[in-house]
Amino acid sequence: MPTIDVKSNFDSLKKPSDLMRFMNDYITYGFVGKSRRKYAYGDKDWQKNWLSDCIVQFGDEMLETKTGTCWDQVELERKWFSEHNYEFKTIFSWFEIDGPNNYPTHTFLAYKKNDKWFWFEYSFTSYRGIHKYNTIDELINDVKNKQLISAINSGVAKPEDVNLIKSYIYTKPKSNLGVGEFIDYVRGL
Repeated sequence: MPTIDVKSNFDSLKKPSDLMRFMNDYITYGFVGKSRRKYAYGDKDWQKNWLSDCIVQFGDEMLETKTGTCWDQVELERKWFSEHNYEFKTIFSWFEIDGPNNYPTHTFLAYKKNDKWFWFEYSFTSYRGIHKYNTIDELINDVKNKQLISAINSGVAKPEDVNLIKSYIYTKPKSNLGVGEFIDYVRGL
């Protein structure tokens, strides 16, 4: 059986919908540790090692490991949208509280085409796809509402927690940031 050249396949993608299909075929949800160990979603060591071992990967690293959280997947998406000259924004959304935080975070990419904004979503599987909006604010608010609903359905949040959700538009982070470093970076700390 011939070896699949993931990088060549990635380089041949022409449209955002091609990228979505590519990610569906090759990318799995998980994280990669500092030691390059892959943690699949549900791995028994995920919670134990998330804060101490997880690093954010860039696009080329994602093509190599084919494993990543939304944070990593957005860096792969950033690579493709940048190489194809799209206007886009990367957004980090989380429930911002003082102290320990077990609320879910989410990172996503939005791109502009023909005066409309599109939410490109792969990792948030309930909403996987490309969704159209009139403005970037409408898009961000819709994602925040969906994030809240998901957190409520999983028993982590209450409806009144909507006021805790903050979103940050951020640029490409430094290589190999850990969890806390990445959150501080996107928040501008």
